[in-house]
Amino acid sequence: MKEAIPGAAGGRRRQIDGLRMIAMLGVFYVHFWNKSPTIEFARVSLFFVVSGFLITLILLRSRHEDFSLKVARNFYIRRALRLMPPLILALGAAAAFDMGGIRESLWWHMFQLTNLHVFLTQDWSPWVTAHLWSLNQLEQFYLCWPLVILFLSRRQAIGVTVFMLVLPIALRSGSLGGDGWRGILVAFDPIAAGALLALTIQTGFMRSVLRIRWLAAAALAVILLPLLLGSDYGGSAVYRVSIIPALVVLVGQAWEGFGGLAGVALASRAAGLVSQISYGAYVYHLPLWWIMGYKVDPELFQPGPRTFLIMSAASLLLAAVSWLALERYIAAWKHRFPTRLCRGEPAEREEALDHARQQGAGAAAEREFGPPDNSRV
Repeated sequence: MKEAIPGAAGGRRRQIDGLRMIAMLGVFYVHFWNKSPTIEFARVSLFFVVSGFLITLILLRSRHEDFSLKVARNFYIRRALRLMPPLILALGAAAAFDMGGIRESLWWHMFQLTNLHVFLTQDWSPWVTAHLWSLNQLEQFYLCWPLVILFLSRRQAIGVTVFMLVLPIALRSGSLGGDGWRGILVAFDPIAAGALLALTIQTGFMRSVLRIRWLAAAALAVILLPLLLGSDYGGSAVYRVSIIPALVVLVGQAWEGFGGLAGVALASRAAGLVSQISYGAYVYHLPLWWIMGYKVDPELFQPGPRTFLIMSAASLLLAAVSWLALERYIAAWKHRFPTRLCRGEPAEREEALDHARQQGAGAAAEREFGPPDNSRV
């Protein structure tokens, strides 16, 4: 019998879902309530660390399979199936209403180049797409990442990851960078930190480090330090760098499994449900704000607790409808493009069915893959 994985459900560590929910609620807090929070960098960096960690784990599980080129191709197809439907819907609605004059720059956003557009124009307009820069940073990072993980040795991959971690820090601190407009093109150090955690989490050293009980408290203290030292420290380059290892610790320990109330809260069903629709909520929330503010209630453009509560609830509701009506069915297609090519084994087929049943698309999946194999326990 396999040993149970702490916090795991359907092959996932559920406490990571809790961290993803926190990152998304942090986005809502900044946009709908407080434009200049003291720990602004923390919520963006948490999103990046979690994303880099999870994607690298997916690739690592595939690196020993045959046909690596096919695995890489399937990885890109799966990412497109997951990311493009909400993005197309959001940009389509924005273009239909010409939100903020988006039609002039629509193709930049459609081709995942919002961050480059912002850098070239030195302007966040149109504001309904300003949030896409972070998604673009991730997708641009992932363009090369399957090639690094699938085709290099683990030691070589670690070397590349360390380089990708150090490079943006050096650029931002030197004459070539700065934390201004150029910073949004070289903000991938937290992504690389999450990838490095994935590459090393099974080593004895890293596992022993992550099991130090007081380490999470120390990491949380580092993240919250600007609340004591002030917003100037919270916006400093020193803070931006120091929170990366702190967030890596929290993500790693969540993967191992926190105990107590923190573990229960992070692994709750509510956190899992919010995490499942978090991508859609993130993509939709600014175009939805435009509609709610211009067509329903102009007072919603005044940031504060009322706007936060109404717009957060509306964003989550829209994302849930999008998931139930469209995204989960498209997500079921991902299993036609497996990233684990086990020839002669039923594992991939069964994994596809299990995943589809969890997403509520079990009937469609069984038509595609056949009935479940109840003999596999």
